[in-house]
Amino acid sequence: MTTMPGNLSSTEDVVIEILSRLPVKNLLRCKCVCKSWHAIITSPHFISKHLRNYYDKSDSDCLLVQNCVSQAGELASLELLLDETPRVLSYDSLHMMPFHSPFLCGPCDGIFYMYGYFYDFRALWNPAINELRYLPPIPNPPSSFSYSPQYDAYGFGLHPVTKDFEVVVLKDLWREKEEERGGTYPLRVFVYSSSTDSWRHWGDLSRYYHLQNNKRYICMDGVFFWLGSYEISGISPEVIISFDMATEICQEIQQPDYCRSSNDSKSLATYHDSLALVVLQEMFLHMWTLNEGCWIKKVSIGPLPQISRPIGHWKSNKLILVSVSGELILCDPSTQEISDLDFIGCSQCVGVF
Repeated sequence: MTTMPGNLSSTEDVVIEILSRLPVKNLLRCKCVCKSWHAIITSPHFISKHLRNYYDKSDSDCLLVQNCVSQAGELASLELLLDETPRVLSYDSLHMMPFHSPFLCGPCDGIFYMYGYFYDFRALWNPAINELRYLPPIPNPPSSFSYSPQYDAYGFGLHPVTKDFEVVVLKDLWREKEEERGGTYPLRVFVYSSSTDSWRHWGDLSRYYHLQNNKRYICMDGVFFWLGSYEISGISPEVIISFDMATEICQEIQQPDYCRSSNDSKSLATYHDSLALVVLQEMFLHMWTLNEGCWIKKVSIGPLPQISRPIGHWKSNKLILVSVSGELILCDPSTQEISDLDFIGCSQCVGVF
């Protein structure tokens, strides 16, 4: 076979290369051209390639913003111009599905995990072709118990060994009868695997954790991380709970030692391939990274009277903040530069991707 320029060795390779550079709306049309194109566009390899091409533009990049909304779920797609002054270049709304207030986890190879907040709904969502794969129900709780979906914490990622999409959920158990209540119960852990399309009960954690910002998590190198705390002898130690997809070991990590306040606003992030804890305290933004089991304080920025809370991270070295007026703020910890993206309406933002 004659080798084509640019390492394209077949007609199908050429088709894949062309399709992977098309906008989403054009892809949806192309999916209906023929069965072979439909198979290409819906394959995991193509989804990952299309996502990389979208994010690897030299002059712009994309940020997805989800607000907590009462109407059908909606994502704001922001194309950011990356020059000396980052700003929103264009804006579009992605209507996800005809359900109220869904939440997202991900993305992982271009796929999101989507679940209901007040109702029993779960699906894998491919935004490139706007398709949903519905997941089976999570197994029922023990007799006389019920689950509280609003307190669930999720993680979604690619298993580092099997390459299956996996979902991990930490579920809160409640006694159904009010007269039987009076204590807390260890969180129940379930794991979903895309290869079997089923949930299994991993086990229960060693204690009950109050999960802070339970709609946000970090996945690094096949390990999920959530912020949490627990009660013991009248105090509430604050920790990070981790779950390793490969070993299925759950661990408790102590947060860095600092003078805490009840008004602190926290978020987990990644910073140059390390787990980071970001804390907004009394108008100052502090960040620590975890390196070889030790917390190292990287930066303190402030005062920042206009900042309301950290919401997440972007790429490997930027933090996303929300201002008191609901604007998105981009922060570069290495330069301590704060950039207003001039995008309003994020006061109820629950996630950035």
